[in-house]
Amino acid sequence: MTDRFRTARDRAGSFLLRQMRPDGGFGKVESGVTDYYKAPLALLVCGHSCAAGRILNWIRQHGLLPNGDFAPRPEVAHGYYHTYYNAWVIMGAHRQGQFDLSQRGSDFLMTTWDPVSGGFFSSATDRTPQTLQDIWIACGAGLAVLYAGRMEAAVGVGRWLQRVREQQTDFPDRLFTVCSPAGGLCTEFPAAEKDRYEFVAAEPTNQYFFQTGIAAGYLAELYKATGQTKWLELATAYMLPATIACDHHFTTYQSGKVGWAGAVLYTLTGDPIWRKLAERVGDWLISKQAANGSWEAGDATIDYTCEMLVWLDEIDQALGS
Repeated sequence: MTDRFRTARDRAGSFLLRQMRPDGGFGKVESGVTDYYKAPLALLVCGHSCAAGRILNWIRQHGLLPNGDFAPRPEVAHGYYHTYYNAWVIMGAHRQGQFDLSQRGSDFLMTTWDPVSGGFFSSATDRTPQTLQDIWIACGAGLAVLYAGRMEAAVGVGRWLQRVREQQTDFPDRLFTVCSPAGGLCTEFPAAEKDRYEFVAAEPTNQYFFQTGIAAGYLAELYKATGQTKWLELATAYMLPATIACDHHFTTYQSGKVGWAGAVLYTLTGDPIWRKLAERVGDWLISKQAANGSWEAGDATIDYTCEMLVWLDEIDQALGS
């Protein structure tokens, strides 16, 4: 049944509609940006553009700060991933045609860009040679500025990913995911923060499998924007850890971005390895969807449901009828 991904996507969209507030806000009031940031894009891709527009108008009135940052922002949203929330809002706004939000939002995002390395700092405030830069933060920001037409920064992220790939010491079995302008690739790090710093394909633990997916997906989109085959080649290189990953990694929500990257690569190359990978992720997501259309994850249910819906839409675009 080739429309199974679309069916699951639309069930999730119905769940998200029930999270709308009468004032146009989304999710729990106290959650602020952590509930609403993915919702405009998620609702838009399953056909609920009116609801997406209401959320974006609420953000315009209540969530857009003078400097282009987004709020309200609970304490949990102030970590090294601060700008990851911004990136989703910008992408949803731009696809909806709400260019004031996407351009002002990307103005703020650009204050975290490092033109020397080409990457984005994993901090909303720090800009030193020691400030860390993470694959998933740089790629999230890169996608947002790619949407907004900031091509110098978007290509810069591609250059940064090329250097990160060149510095790997045990690739594709191990992917180190953090670097700094001063120190290069971080191969030594606190044990308690292992997930942030490396992904090991053979280890059956709940690691950040999405690191390989977001890098490959970003580079595939950069290839589409530039036509430069080097980005497509680099995208396939970043997917190598996914092709050798143990089965465990395909049984967690961390695989969602890998499914997206596989779908985009299948569209671009026609290689059945990417179709098989995207289908594997999509079918696992369908198997875990709750009766109410969500992907249940406690306090993160809204967050996960928004994102898994978007990846199922990408998989449906590539594999659906």
